[in-house]
Amino acid sequence: MPTVDRTDRGESKNVPLIFKSNLDRKGEIEMRRYFVLVGLLLLTAGLALAQGEYPKVETSPAFMYIRTPISFSIPGGPSVSQSFNCAGGGGTLAYNFSSAIGIAADLGGCKYFGQTIPAPISSNVDGTAFTFLFGPRLTYRGSSPFRPFAEVNFGGMRIGVSCKNSNSTCSESFGTGTYSKTAFAMTAGGGFDIRLTNKISLRPVQAEYLYTRFGNDCSLQVCTFNNNQNSFRLKSGIVIGWGGSASK
Repeated sequence: MPTVDRTDRGESKNVPLIFKSNLDRKGEIEMRRYFVLVGLLLLTAGLALAQGEYPKVETSPAFMYIRTPISFSIPGGPSVSQSFNCAGGGGTLAYNFSSAIGIAADLGGCKYFGQTIPAPISSNVDGTAFTFLFGPRLTYRGSSPFRPFAEVNFGGMRIGVSCKNSNSTCSESFGTGTYSKTAFAMTAGGGFDIRLTNKISLRPVQAEYLYTRFGNDCSLQVCTFNNNQNSFRLKSGIVIGWGGSASK
C-alpha cells in the first residue's frame, strides 16, 4: 500500500495515502455543511427582516365626512343647487401582502346635517348614509415615518332619508316622506400616515373622490338630474398595526 512520509516533532511516520484521502474528504464534507448552515442562517435572517418591515394587518378607526352637491327642482319653487353634508365615523381593516401592496375593507356611517336646501324642505329632512367598500392599496414605506398611500375601492352605499315633521311637507319631493336605497359606490384617493411607534400611526388626512349611482331608477323630484353623484370624502384617525413589525 502506498505511504506518505510525515514528520511530527522530529519523528518520521509513514501514513497510508488512503487515510490521507479520507481525511481530505471528511474536511470537504464538513466545509460543505458549514456553507449550507451559513446559507440557511442568512436566508432565515433575510426572511425575518423582510417580514418585520411592515405590519401584516392594520386597523384604522376614523372620523368621516362626506359632502355631496345636489341639483333638483322643487315643484312650484326654485331650482336648487346645493350640498348635503354627512358626518360620522367608521373603520378600515387592511391586510398587507408585502410592504407596498395590500387590500382593505372600508366601512363607515354618517348622519346628514346642515342642509342648505331652501325651506320648507331644509327644516324637515333627516337622513343617514352607510358605506361598504373594498379594494387594493399601495403604500410607500421608507426610512421616514411619513408613509403616503393610494387606494381604489368598490362596493356600495345605502342612504335613508325621511321627514322630521309631517310627511306632507316632503311628499312631492320624497314620495311618501321616507326614502331608502342601496346603490353602487366607488372611491379613489389616498392620504398619509405618520408612524409614532412600531404599532401606532397617526392618519391626519385621507381624501377621496366618492362616486355613487343613486337616482338612476328614481322617479321622485329629488332624483331629477342626479343619476350619478360626485362627492368628496374626508377621513382622519389612527392606525393600529398587528403582526410583522408591529409585534416587536
